[in-house]
Amino acid sequence: MRFSVFALSSVPDTDTTRQVFDLHDLDDKAVSKVLFHRRKQQTGSSEELRWDQRAIASVTLIQHSVDKVLIESIGLAGHTERDMLQALFTAAMRDGRMVAWDSSRSSVPLIHFRSLKYALSFPAYWQTLKERDDLHVDLLDWLAGPGVDRPGLDETARKLGFPGMCTRTEDDVYAAWLAGRHAEVQAFSEIAALNTYLLALRVFSVTGQVTRHDSARVQNNLRQALARRSDGHLVDFLAAWRTE
Repeated sequence: MRFSVFALSSVPDTDTTRQVFDLHDLDDKAVSKVLFHRRKQQTGSSEELRWDQRAIASVTLIQHSVDKVLIESIGLAGHTERDMLQALFTAAMRDGRMVAWDSSRSSVPLIHFRSLKYALSFPAYWQTLKERDDLHVDLLDWLAGPGVDRPGLDETARKLGFPGMCTRTEDDVYAAWLAGRHAEVQAFSEIAALNTYLLALRVFSVTGQVTRHDSARVQNNLRQALARRSDGHLVDFLAAWRTE
């Protein structure tokens, strides 16, 4: 079975907001506050930004392979948002199935909208999306179906014995982005992708699309790969990952 898992870190789309509302004299923090305020006016209570009010700040892709673990992360430290979109579309065509958490509500519309912003042409992706209904697999939709009161990735992962987000939140992403700490922004998408990958292995093992033997083998390879990394967030993730 071929698939890739992906996770994004997103931040307020301050560049577009500046242009639309003529806020050129305000910094990113001030423009973000305008976005949050407008969102609260729209919803009546929540400041959570809609997908068209966000920009992609980092992307993590995990290519499923029984023999080795391939993890690719790119972010604003050395890449543009266009680069991140290109990596996502390339992975979709390479592996034929993109697995994520809560992607139908947020990530996929964000990816599509940002591709419109940059007029990024990838006809093969759109043709495949038209012909198949399994190009994007949303694990939350599979688990809970549509609805308002649905669990988050952190809580769901930890209930199943996986590390969860290791205390990291989207608020941390926002603070790190404002301070220019792009490595921390990228760390969030890496942890989210790792949890999503472990959840995907569990789901596909239960449904018979991946054998229990292959799932155990892949997880062992992943542990070994993470053990060779010294990044603080990956050390935390590995320490929190309980063995079955």
